[in-house]
Parts: sequence; structure tokens; C-alpha cells
Amino acid sequence: MSLAAVPNLESELDELYALPLEQFTKARNDLSARLRKAHQDDVAQAVRALKKPSTVAWVANRLAREQPKQVGHLLQTAERLRESQQRSLGGKASADEVNDAAVAEREAVRALLASTRGVLGPRATPALLERLSQTLRAAAIDQATRLLLQRGRLTEELKAAGFGPLEAVPPSRRRGDEVARAARERVTTLRAEVQRLEHEAREADQAAAEASRTAKILTGEAAEKRREAEQTAAELADAEHDLDTRR
Repeated sequence: MSLAAVPNLESELDELYALPLEQFTKARNDLSARLRKAHQDDVAQAVRALKKPSTVAWVANRLAREQPKQVGHLLQTAERLRESQQRSLGGKASADEVNDAAVAEREAVRALLASTRGVLGPRATPALLERLSQTLRAAAIDQATRLLLQRGRLTEELKAAGFGPLEAVPPSRRRGDEVARAARERVTTLRAEVQRLEHEAREADQAAAEASRTAKILTGEAAEKRREAEQTAAELADAEHDLDTRR
């Protein structure tokens, strides 16, 4: 099977995380199998290792797909709050500015919780909404998990500690996680690129070998035609000489 068996991995992953939870494991394994058949073994292994989202993470992912503007607004308000808190530590932002940013962030979370009630109905219990609120706030302030939230690919329930983004994830841990995650993503990307190039190189080698065989055949045919032409030219010369002698 050719690489075209999995034409767009990112699109496939988006569809995977959009599925109902009970369909996730089978769809993930099917995608991994198709990747393996397409000779993308490393990527297939990485897909097979993907965790099934928790219930709260799945709800957050569903909100990202059904309420992208609300999720985008949450990400903006969380970033604004983080920046105002950092500037406040340096004496460059007032308490009112930080408070306004915190209010905007809380309102963005409340809007998403209201949407959750509309989507899940009675399944949106107070306990689930509280856990979802924590997950949304925590995901929104970390550079890596905010991207997963935006793409609708969260797998774990998160917990925001303290009173806001600065306390949610320690900066040293956040930077370390980002570096490690970026390194893993780069390794996965480079492995896939190596596999693609090796596949294309094998195809090029096969085409070159076929072209070489074809060239040898054509060279032989050309030599044979050249011999026939020389023989025919000799016969022509003899015929012309015979004609001249008869005149």
C-alpha cells in the first residue's frame, strides 16, 4: 500500500478526537494499522500510544469544535491575565488592571460552562462543570496545552492551582515541558520525513534501474538496425554496380 493510504494525518487526528469516547480506541488502532501498512512504522507506533481522552477532556475538545470563538476568547483573556500579572510583579500594572483581566477570564470560562449545559443537558452535573472549569483554565495558560485545547486534542483532566495563571503551572516546569514536547514533536516529524525520503529514494532507484534496462535494450536495437543498414547499403552498392555494367 502506498503512502497515499493516509493522505492527511493531521486531518485524521482531528477526526479521531472528535469521535464519541466509545469509538476512540478502535478508530485509533485502525489509524495506526493503516499507517503501518503505509510503511510509517514510527508514526503508527506513536498513534497507537495516544491516550483515550478523559470525560472532562473530551467535553473540552467538543467545546473547541462547537464553540471555537468562545474557546478563542478564553485563550485571549487567559493570556491577557498572565501578562498583566507578570507586569504587576514588575510594578508595571495596577491592581485594577489585573483584576479586570481576571474578571474577563472568569466570564470567558462561565460562557463555556453555559454552552456545556446546552450541549450535555442533565449530564452537565455541578461536579463535571467544576472539573471542566479547572481544566479549561489550566489548559488556557500553558503554551503547549492551550494549543491542544484549541485543536480539540486534550487527553487529560487538568487542575489550575492557586488563584490564576501564574500559580497554575510553575514557570520552570512549563519551560521544561515545552522544550521536551517540542523535541519529541521534532523527532516524530524528522522520522516521518526520513521515511518519506527513503521511500522516494527507493522509487527513484527502481526507476533508474528500469531506465538502465530500457537503455540497454534500445542500444542493442540501434546496433542491430545499424548493421542492417550497413548490409542494405552494401547490397545497394552491388546492385548499382551491376546496373552500371549492364548499360
